[in-house]
Amino acid sequence: MEKGDRLMAAVQVDAAIAEYKLAQRQLGDDPEVLLRLGSAYSQRGDVEGSLSYFRQALAVDTSYRYRIASELIDLARGALRRGSLDNMARALQPLQDDGLGLISEDLKVSLAGYYQEQGDYGQALPLYLFLLDSQDGADSLPRDVWFETGHAFKEMGGCSEALRYFETFLEFEGLSGASLTAARWEYGECLYEVADEQATSGQRGEARLKLDRLIAQGVPRTVLDRGHFLRGELRVLAGELSAAQEDFQAVLDLNPSRTGRLAQLAEQRLREIRF
Repeated sequence: MEKGDRLMAAVQVDAAIAEYKLAQRQLGDDPEVLLRLGSAYSQRGDVEGSLSYFRQALAVDTSYRYRIASELIDLARGALRRGSLDNMARALQPLQDDGLGLISEDLKVSLAGYYQEQGDYGQALPLYLFLLDSQDGADSLPRDVWFETGHAFKEMGGCSEALRYFETFLEFEGLSGASLTAARWEYGECLYEVADEQATSGQRGEARLKLDRLIAQGVPRTVLDRGHFLRGELRVLAGELSAAQEDFQAVLDLNPSRTGRLAQLAEQRLREIRF
């Protein structure tokens, strides 16, 4: 073990591993030897080899949990620096299994982004929520975390939960570029989806507020005509016939060819109101 330590200090990692393995044959599953082997494999960037020895050490003595956590975080950072996000995620998996508290904030952000890129929103969302809930106003986090949290909720069918995260993101000053465009688009889609659900369940006031926001925002155009039509229907129910006509006319303006079922319905509603 001492010879292995000297070799590690001299950055002769392969030679150090050979010494540690010799010590393991003599001492058996001694956690100090297993930790040294895990650390040495970590220095080589061998995530699977490192994890194997760290797991063995924990199986022998759980009191090494925090030392191993520190080693795994270093291993994950090394993988991240090399651009190996798969290895970063594998290195952090034991810490995820043990709870998110041992993973540093910056690695949580990177890990959540990795899962988001993989389309694994079930893994990404708890990380984003942990980050936001553990911060005083989340001031130290990248602003995109708010958008990504909303996006994860939306992808998992939770538009009603996504709205507040999109709204917080859109309130930041100086937003521009693709993130702003995507956030406004997804926010608008969720506004319409939730408004439609609320209108169906009789929550007409809440539905109208969301439709007002959608129409004021003006995007996405893919749901804007439906938003006008639904608001027109709600205005008819409230006896606001003149305002309803404006919405039904907006549906036609957004569909100048006046083809399609929605345009036909809007024309029908206008005739009913006028005549």
